[in-house]
Amino acid sequence: MIKEFAIGSVANRHHFDKSNTIESYYNSSKDMFHSLYDYDEYAVEFAKEHKKLSGFNGMVYMPDEFILDVDGKTPEEARQLTMGLLLLLNDLYVPYQVYFSGTGFHINIPRTAFRWKPSKDLHLMVKEALLDKGIFEFADVSVTDKTRLIRIPHTMNMKSRLWKTPITDAELSGSIEDIQELAKKPRRKFEYKILECGTPAFDAVTKKKKAKTLNRPANSTLGYKPDPYNYPCIQTLMSGVAAGQRHAVALRIASHIRLRYPENVVRIVMEDWRQSVSSDDSPFTEKEMENIIKSSYEGHNGQGNNYGCQDPIKDKYCKETCFLYKAKKSNKIMNSSSLEKQLANFHTRNVEPLQLGEMCNQDFPVYPGEVVVIQAPPKSMKTMFLLNVANYFKKRTFFLEMEMSPKQMMERLIMIEKGWTKQQIIDHYRSFQNGMDKLFEWINFDFEACYVGELTKRINLADVKPEVVIVDHMGLMKSTNNDPNSRNEGISQGLMDLARHNDLIVFTVTEISKHAIREGMDIASSKGSIRTAYNANKILSITPYKKEKSNIIKSLHVECTANRESEDMNAYFQVNGAQITG
Repeated sequence: MIKEFAIGSVANRHHFDKSNTIESYYNSSKDMFHSLYDYDEYAVEFAKEHKKLSGFNGMVYMPDEFILDVDGKTPEEARQLTMGLLLLLNDLYVPYQVYFSGTGFHINIPRTAFRWKPSKDLHLMVKEALLDKGIFEFADVSVTDKTRLIRIPHTMNMKSRLWKTPITDAELSGSIEDIQELAKKPRRKFEYKILECGTPAFDAVTKKKKAKTLNRPANSTLGYKPDPYNYPCIQTLMSGVAAGQRHAVALRIASHIRLRYPENVVRIVMEDWRQSVSSDDSPFTEKEMENIIKSSYEGHNGQGNNYGCQDPIKDKYCKETCFLYKAKKSNKIMNSSSLEKQLANFHTRNVEPLQLGEMCNQDFPVYPGEVVVIQAPPKSMKTMFLLNVANYFKKRTFFLEMEMSPKQMMERLIMIEKGWTKQQIIDHYRSFQNGMDKLFEWINFDFEACYVGELTKRINLADVKPEVVIVDHMGLMKSTNNDPNSRNEGISQGLMDLARHNDLIVFTVTEISKHAIREGMDIASSKGSIRTAYNANKILSITPYKKEKSNIIKSLHVECTANRESEDMNAYFQVNGAQITG
C-alpha cells in the first residue's frame, strides 16, 4: 500500500511512499503530513497526469490505524470534546491511542474497528458508518475526505511550535497547560497501547437506505457556521453563555430578533436558547424567559428594548468581519488589547486560505479579506490564468467579466476542465449533447460593468454567497472619477473594502503603463495612481513567453511583485491550449 506525503507544508504534497515508512518521517522539526487513507499505484499515476489528486477516482484502502480529528475554538475545548469521544469509543469497545496535535487532538483507532472492503467510495461509507454511531458529535466530519492529509506523529506544528505527541488517558484528564508543556519537545519514550478490535464497531460495507441526520450538541463546533458578515456578536451570544450572564444576554438576543421576525418565531428561537443554557444546577425557567420577551417588546415606554453596537456586551463579542464594524466610532482608535482581539478572532476562526502555491508546489496562501492584483502586458492570458485558478480550486466564485462574451467564457471553461480543443467542443454540441453545465455549478458570471459599490449588492443577491470574487478588469469598471490617472484609486480601495468587510478573496486585473511594457514590471507598474499598489495585499506579475516566430504563448512566468506577508511565488506555467499548469 502507498501513502501520499506532504513535506514542509500542505502545499508541497504529491510525494508517494510505502505506507510502512511513516516512522522515517518522525522527529522532523517542520510540518509533515501523510494521507489519511492508503492508495495503490494508480494514485501515483493520477497525480503525475493531473498534477493534483483533486478529483481522484481510484480505489481507497483502510489504513492500519484510522485517525479521528478533534478541534475546538480553544485547545481546552478540544480536550473536553476528546474526553467525550473517548467515552463513546469505550462504549463501542473500540481501543484508541490519543495524540496532541499541537492545537487539537488526534485519536487513532485500529483498522479492525471497521467492516470494510477496498472501494472508490470507501471514504463515503466510512463517513456514514461513523455518523451512524455519533462520532461526529465530537470529531470533525471533514477529516474523512478521500484525499485528506493529516499530521505525522513526532513532528512539529509550525503554527503552535508544539510537537504532535502521544499522551495517556491520565494526561488527557489533566490540564491543557500540562499537555502543551509535554509537547514542547519530542517524546522519545512512550508505551503505546495495542490497538486491536475483536468485533468491528463500524460497518463501512452495508449502505444504509437512508442516512441519519446529524444531531449535534448545543455547543458543537462541527460546522454549519453562519456568515461572519452578519452580526457576529449575536451569533456568538446565541451559542450559549455562563450562568451569570444569561439574563443580560437573553435581553440582547430577544431585542435583536424581535425587530426582524414575527413574535411566534422569536418565541421559538428564545425557547430553544433557554433550553440550551438551562441546567439542573442552574435552571433558566420559562417564566424568566417570558419576562425577558415581554420586556423586549414593552420596555422603554412601549418602544421596546434596543441595544446598539456600543453596548458593552455586544461590543465584547464584536468582530472586524461584521458589515457594521467600520461604522463604529470606537474603532477609529485601537489600543493593543483591541489589536490582539482581532488577531485572536482571526486565528480562532481557523480560516483556511486558498493555497495558490499548490498549483506550482510553492507556499503562497491567500486568505479571505485579501485582494490579489494581476498585472501583465496586453494579450498575456490574464483571464485564462484566472479561469485556470478558479477551476483548479472550484470554490464558490463570482466572476465579473467585462471583456469576453458568455459563449467565450463557457468555451474556455470546458477546454480547461476537459482538455478539449475548440473543434471537439463544436463536435460535442453539434451532436446535441449538453450536460457540461453540471461541471461548473460552483461559478456565477456577471457580464455587465458596474460601480465598485454595486458589487456588494450583486453578490448579496446571488443564491449562494461566493468565497472568491474575480474582477476582469479594473479599467472597465464604472467610476465617477474621469481622471484616467486616479480613477483606479477609488476602484482598488472599493475592492479592498469588499474583500475585508465581506470576508472574501478578490482577484482583479489591472492594466500596466507603457513604461512597464518596455522596461519590465515592478510594484509601480499599474496604470494610473500608485495607490492601486497600496490597496493590494498581493501583486502578481505575469510575463508571457511565445513560441519562436509565433504569436502563440508557450509559457507564463508568474512572479510575486509585492506581498504584505512573507510568502513568495516565482513559477513558470506551461500553456497547453487553454490549460495552464505549474
